[in-house]
Amino acid sequence: GDLAPLTGPSQAPAPAVVADFVARRVGRSAAAGLALAGSHRGRGGVTHLRFGQRVAGLDVYGAYVKAAVDGEGRLVSVIESLVARPGKPRPAAIDSEEALAAAVRHHYEGLRWQPRVEKAQGTRVDFDDNEGFFWQGPTVTRVAVPGEGGALAEGFLVETWTDEDNQLWHTLVGGDGEILYQESRTQSDTYAIFPEHPGAGAQTVVSGPGGGNAESPIGWVSTNTTTGNNVDAYLDRDNNNAADSGGRPTSSTQSFEFTADLGQAPTLAVNQQAAVTSLFYWNNVVHDTLYRHGFTESAGNFQQNNFGLGGAGNDRVRAEAQDGGGTNNANFATPADGSAPRMQMYLWTTATPNRDGDLDSDVIWHEYGHGLTWRMIGSMSGPLAGAIGEGMSDVLALYANGDDTVGEYVANDPGGIRRFPYTDYPLTYGDVDGSSVHADGEIYAAAMWRLRELWLGAGLTQDELYDVVVDGMNFTPSRPAYEDMRDGLLASSPTTAKDCLIWNAFAELGIGEGANGQETCFFGIFCFLQSVTESFAVPATCS
Repeated sequence: GDLAPLTGPSQAPAPAVVADFVARRVGRSAAAGLALAGSHRGRGGVTHLRFGQRVAGLDVYGAYVKAAVDGEGRLVSVIESLVARPGKPRPAAIDSEEALAAAVRHHYEGLRWQPRVEKAQGTRVDFDDNEGFFWQGPTVTRVAVPGEGGALAEGFLVETWTDEDNQLWHTLVGGDGEILYQESRTQSDTYAIFPEHPGAGAQTVVSGPGGGNAESPIGWVSTNTTTGNNVDAYLDRDNNNAADSGGRPTSSTQSFEFTADLGQAPTLAVNQQAAVTSLFYWNNVVHDTLYRHGFTESAGNFQQNNFGLGGAGNDRVRAEAQDGGGTNNANFATPADGSAPRMQMYLWTTATPNRDGDLDSDVIWHEYGHGLTWRMIGSMSGPLAGAIGEGMSDVLALYANGDDTVGEYVANDPGGIRRFPYTDYPLTYGDVDGSSVHADGEIYAAAMWRLRELWLGAGLTQDELYDVVVDGMNFTPSRPAYEDMRDGLLASSPTTAKDCLIWNAFAELGIGEGANGQETCFFGIFCFLQSVTESFAVPATCS
């Protein structure tokens, strides 16, 4: 939703609005050191600004302000990490050359090199590239380093970038030559995965977003294992809802490339590493895809850090590979925003050796879909809403992989795990009987698959359809019936022509104008399907 303004309207320039707020909330000395690093215009006329902090001519390492000012000059968002009462930094005991030497010893043990200064300007010194060992010559910038209580000391930010392996390091060196912090700025996370599932193509190596993208601004991987801001993936063979010993694959280069041996049991060590890698990769792909289409922080998505963008954090997905709690299935439990959900993936006994749901992206998309509908719609239980939840989860897998079957690999059956393919699906809303949310959910998924066929046939894109599907959940009541989901899509659809695509798709499955599903509940707990009235009619404007 819209952010509540933190200040009133103002005619002052946006940087001045931010500085005034910082002066009042943090302190005048902090505001005096603000240095505008950049700004850009975003959606709705909002100006986004980034500031650093400068004290005694030195940039304060790690200090910043990110703020947003709307078109009326109101501050609508501010994130700050500033030294409130900065004093004069304590002088360093070493110089730039000694700081570079400390960083080189730390990262490139045994490298013999006598650095030569090529340029010195202000607080920055540029060095030569050691005859091509470095992609470009290292730089050393004198900075102010915050310590305990906000006291400042001079230190050095050293940038080194090697040519051969493209490793870019930022190393913070203290004024006494101690390495205080290091940060790799090279995109290096790679994953060996099956693009859809093992039956649809060979295992291949793909790249993650490295340092970050618009959907995952700090990337997917936190350190050197399958843990990040969006998901923590691990083995849980003993079903204790915690990572098994050695249950997360590790890689110092964030290269999670484990070649699966499908002729052996999934519990073979390398197959387990491949399984957790696959589960981690696909959870991140689903996160980023849904984020682009509206399942963001303020909509209740799953992230450990929400970056001040709304919603509650501390709720990345806990994804449990080869969980020992069952077979031939999977599940996803979704608590309220701010509490972490848990995805449990099982082995399937449909073939010898067994098949692993962690390698089938259909199953992962499906399970994550439950989190989407529970967070954005809510109360996805009971005969109608429960069926919609199952059907909508299938829809995500269908759309993602572009085919009309789900779970072909885990089922060891080209027909997948549903009764019929979704193209030319033979049942309609009147066949919903409340006996099985999975069976009844197929009818909702079939309507959505038909919508995709009509949508693409009209020359529209799947990305546009995703936008409507996710945004439509903002207009859908909790515990919906099938027609409520249809009406949510209609509320999000921007044109009559697109509305008619929705009406026609749903009407073909009996969820047209006048369709009505009713439940009866006792004590608000026990709910039964009362009746379903199907309709194949569309409004006159769509006839």
